[in-house]
Amino acid sequence: DAATQACVAAIHQILLEARAGTALLRGRPVQPGDIAVLVRSHREATLVQRALAAVGIPAVAAGKQSLFATSEARDLRALLLALLQPADEGRLRTALATVLLGQRASAIASMEREGDLQRGFQAQLLHWRERWQRGGPFAVVADVCAAQGERLLALIDGERRLTNYLQLGELLQEASAQALGMHGLLDWLQGQMANADQDDEQQLLRLESDARRVQIITLHKSKGLEYPLVFLPFVGIDGGAPNTATHCTVHLQGERQLHWKLDRDDAWDTASSQREREQRAEDARLLYVGLTRAEHALWIATGDLAGHAKTRLAPLLGDLQALRTHADVDLDDSAPLGRLPQLLAETEGELPAVRALTRRVPHDWWVYSFTQLAHADAGNGDDIEAAATELPAPAADEPAGAELPLEPALPDAAAEDTAPPDPRFMGSRFGNVLHDALENVDFALWSHWQPQQPAPEGQADVLRRSLHDEGYADEDLDDGVAVLVPLVGHTLTVPLPEGGALCSVPEHERRAEIEFHFAVEPTAVPVLLQLLHEHGISSARRGFGLRRRLEGLMTGKIDLTYVRDGRWYVLDYKSNRLPGYSPDLLEIAMRHSEYDLQALIYTVALHRWLRFRLGAAYDYARDMGGIRYLFCRGLDIAGNGVHVQRFAPELVDALDALFAGGEAAQAEMAARARGETA
Repeated sequence: DAATQACVAAIHQILLEARAGTALLRGRPVQPGDIAVLVRSHREATLVQRALAAVGIPAVAAGKQSLFATSEARDLRALLLALLQPADEGRLRTALATVLLGQRASAIASMEREGDLQRGFQAQLLHWRERWQRGGPFAVVADVCAAQGERLLALIDGERRLTNYLQLGELLQEASAQALGMHGLLDWLQGQMANADQDDEQQLLRLESDARRVQIITLHKSKGLEYPLVFLPFVGIDGGAPNTATHCTVHLQGERQLHWKLDRDDAWDTASSQREREQRAEDARLLYVGLTRAEHALWIATGDLAGHAKTRLAPLLGDLQALRTHADVDLDDSAPLGRLPQLLAETEGELPAVRALTRRVPHDWWVYSFTQLAHADAGNGDDIEAAATELPAPAADEPAGAELPLEPALPDAAAEDTAPPDPRFMGSRFGNVLHDALENVDFALWSHWQPQQPAPEGQADVLRRSLHDEGYADEDLDDGVAVLVPLVGHTLTVPLPEGGALCSVPEHERRAEIEFHFAVEPTAVPVLLQLLHEHGISSARRGFGLRRRLEGLMTGKIDLTYVRDGRWYVLDYKSNRLPGYSPDLLEIAMRHSEYDLQALIYTVALHRWLRFRLGAAYDYARDMGGIRYLFCRGLDIAGNGVHVQRFAPELVDALDALFAGGEAAQAEMAARARGETA
C-alpha cells in the first residue's frame, strides 16, 4: 500500500507540474499516456489502477490481450446461454450476475420469493431473444450497452469494458452470417474463447482513448517496449510466502522435469532448490526488463519494504547515500501527502456549435433493382418500398414454380413442349442452380461436348455441388445433373452471332456475376416512361408502384460480361420454359417479362463502367457489342433460344443523362472519367 501511494503521489505531482508548464517532454507538457507503471501481476495492476482513479488520473491496464480472453467475452457467453434457455433459472441468475447486466445479489436472491421479479427478467430475455433473431447479436449487445452505459462508465475501467462489449458484438454479428442460428453462434464464440490468440490483430482490444491514459502493464508484456517515463513500485518487495506447492517443474540436464512432493526427501529438496534458483534468475531478468524500459526517467520504490533484502534490487541500491551524489539520481524521501487533491479532468477545447442543416434529406432515396421495378405494377397499390434492398437471387425474375402458366401468352400456332417437364427442375429455384453451375464450370472443358454426351471429366461434380447448395435432396442429385448437362452444354457450345461460342472465350476476357451500383439522381417517373416508350421499352407500363420519382442507387448482377474482337457484350442466362424459342417468339417473351428493360439497365451499367475505366479511349458506338439473352432450354445450332439486341446510342445516352440529373451533370461526369475538367 505504501509503495502504491508513493507511486500515485509521484505521478500526481508530475501531472500537476505539467499543467503548470514546468514538467515538459520534447517541449510539450507531460501527458498521462507518456507514463507507464510496470507490475508483476494483474492484482498489482488493479491496485495501481484503482489508486490512480481515486485521484482522477485516467489509467488502463495495457498490453497485448485477445478480446476473447476477457471477462466481457465470458459475460456475453453467459447472456447467450440464458437467451437459448430463458426458462433456465440457473442460466438467468448467471447472466444477471455479470458486470454487463449488473444486478445486485439481493435482487437475484429475492427472485426466490418474488415470482413477478423473476417473470420480469425472463420476459426481458424473451424480448432480447426476439431482437437477436430479427436484428442479429449486435442489436442486442448495443441495446444492453445503451441501457447499462451510465452504470458501466462509472466503473474504473468502464470505458474499456463498454468498448469490449461493443467490439465483441461486432464480431458476433459478422460470425452470425456463417453460424447456424444461436446455437451455432454459441459454438463459434466458445471456440474463439478456447483458442484466444493475443497475436491475432483481429482479436486485439481497441480503444483510442487508451493511448491518452497511464499505461499499467506487466513486466512480461513490456519486453521490447519503451515508454518516456516508467514507474516500478513493487520491484523492491518480496512477499516471502512459504513454498507450499505440492509439485514443481525444473530444468535439469537439458529437459523439463516435473517433481511431486510425495514426501520430504532429498529429491524434493534438490528440485525445490533448483526451482528457487530458476525463479531468482527469472526475477533478475524481469528486473533488467523493467530497468531498461524508460526513455527519459525511471522511478523506483525502495526502503523498508517487506522482503526487500531478498530482492534482486537490494544489491543495486545498497548504499543510498552514495547514490545521492550522482547527478542523474534523485532520492525523494519526503513523506507523501495523506490525501491527494482530485486531479480535474482536462477538456479538449470548446465544443463547436451544432451546424445548421442545409442539405435536403431525400425521402425518396432507395436501392432499386430490375426485379423490384418489374414487380412494382402500376395501379395495384404496391410500393417498391416494401421490397428488400438486397440483391435478388440470380433467377428471381423467372417463374417461381411449375404451377405457373407458360410464358408468354402466344398464338395457338406456337408449338409447345411435348415431353412433360420434371417439376423438380423448374422455376426460379432450378434457375438459381443453372446460374451457379454456369458461374463455376470450366468453359474450355466443354468445347468438344456433343449432345447426348455426359459432362466432361470433373464437371458433373460441379453441377452436383450447385444442386446440393440450393438444397436439393441427395436422391435428386443424379436426376438434376442429367437435366443440367444438356442445358450447360448447349449454352457453352451454341454459336453466337459475333462468332464462336462461350466455351471459346478465354477466362481473362470474361467476368461472371459482375455486381454493379450506380447513382440515380432524382428522376421523374413520367419522364422516364416517356423515354422508354419512345424506344419501345416497357410499352405497357404506366408507373412503378406509387413512386412519382426514382432516386438512390440502381443495383444488380450481370450474369456474364465478355469481350470478343474488342467489343463488349452483356449476356444473361434464362431458364424460362416457353412454348417456343424462335427469334420472333423470344421477342415477345422479352417484352412480356420486361427483360428489355433489364437489358437496358445492364447496358447503362456497363456503359458507365467502361467510360470510367477507359476514359477517352471508350466509345459506345464502336466498343459496345450489345446484349445476348440465352434461353437455355431452347438453344440449338439453328439460332433458336438466342435473343440479340443492341440499343441505339441515343437511347443509352438519354437514359444515362436522365439518371445523372441532366445533360450538364452527365457532361461533368464524363469529363471526370476522361480526366478532363468540366
